[in-house]
Amino acid sequence: MAGINILKLDETARAEVVTRTAEVLLSGGIVIFPTDTVYGLMVHGTDAQQLARLNALKGRSPGRPIAALAAPGAPLVEHMHKLVGSLLGAVTDKLIPGALTVVADRAAWGNTLPEPLMSLPYSRIGVRIPGHAVLQEILARCGGWLMATSANPEGQPTQPSLREVIAQLGGASGVELAVDGGLCESEPSAVVEISGGQIRIARPNPLLGTRF
Repeated sequence: MAGINILKLDETARAEVVTRTAEVLLSGGIVIFPTDTVYGLMVHGTDAQQLARLNALKGRSPGRPIAALAAPGAPLVEHMHKLVGSLLGAVTDKLIPGALTVVADRAAWGNTLPEPLMSLPYSRIGVRIPGHAVLQEILARCGGWLMATSANPEGQPTQPSLREVIAQLGGASGVELAVDGGLCESEPSAVVEISGGQIRIARPNPLLGTRF
């Protein structure tokens, strides 16, 4: 794994990891970071070139939409509950914050998102509020948002360890920092899409329960 700066995340190094990760992200670098679901590729930027770099690492087309991670501010949490509560019911509390990405038309978000996310070049914006405490600290240092996607090539399963993630990405050339948080053995987040007044499960997750 030569060539990538790697930090180990544990309680003794938590402050260093938060500070260093935020510095790299705010300077425009790409980071591999553990989340409450799977390892993710993250960047703090909304211009087409930065987003294309994430897609290139996954072997996807440059303009493929990428979801955002957002800090758990009360207005956004409440708004996301309102958007999906009619479909998900009581399980919503387990997923926000947590393993749920909500994709909705730009207008559906109102004024609940950080301003840079409203300038994304997408007609619909996907947002997840992670339930990972250290990642929430980093989001707070980065203005409350990051762009993120799972750290695996398109069409291939996610890997649980950082070593496997980097190997699967062919050495992850172009990644400035990787944080080793141990095993991330959860499933990718559920995805709920809302458009034209219709709401549907676009990607399931075991946390949704058996009725979905």
